Amino acid sequence: MPVPAFDGRGLLPPFLGANSAIAPSRSPYPSLMTELVSTLGSTPERCNLLYSLLQYRALLHSFGYVDGVQFIDGSFVENVEAREGRDPRDIDIFSFLIRPAQYHGNDPLWQSAGFPQWVGEIVNQSLNKQRYQLDTYAISVDQAGPLQLMNETIYWYSLFSHKRVTQEWKGFVAVPLNAPDDQAALSAIISGP
Repeated sequence: MPVPAFDGRGLLPPFLGANSAIAPSRSPYPSLMTELVSTLGSTPERCNLLYSLLQYRALLHSFGYVDGVQFIDGSFVENVEAREGRDPRDIDIFSFLIRPAQYHGNDPLWQSAGFPQWVGEIVNQSLNKQRYQLDTYAISVDQAGPLQLMNETIYWYSLFSHKRVTQEWKGFVAVPLNAPDDQAALSAIISGP
């Protein structure tokens, strides 16, 4: 299903339909990167942010992270141009990542190579904000216990499903890692509408 249109408030709706209890389509809306580009890449500023998101995803792939999903949120998934008269400044991302296979059962390798990449690159929020205009957060799904995974999911879902200041209920998007689709999305950005 493609990302739905903004509602009358300029937000992604938290669900589609009249009854939230039985709505089959609800946030987070599953989307491929190509769909995200075609739906939300409507201005040069938005395309620049999408390009940065694709660079970050390429970084993940270069480290061997090929399985996972990212929650995409923030003013980027709002009609902030109409709501606040400005462009989105960044993209908020929470990534559920499965560590590359070489680290499974090899704690010394994880400690010497994987963990420094994780801390220094993947979840380094200040660095990723500077170089990509992204607020990046992540959890290693295969390393977290079930309770930690559940708590992180609940936290990020509740945070991303409401506006911080107004507490309005809103939707957000879930995009799986998918290198071929990322390449198609990059080509779409570069070639333009």
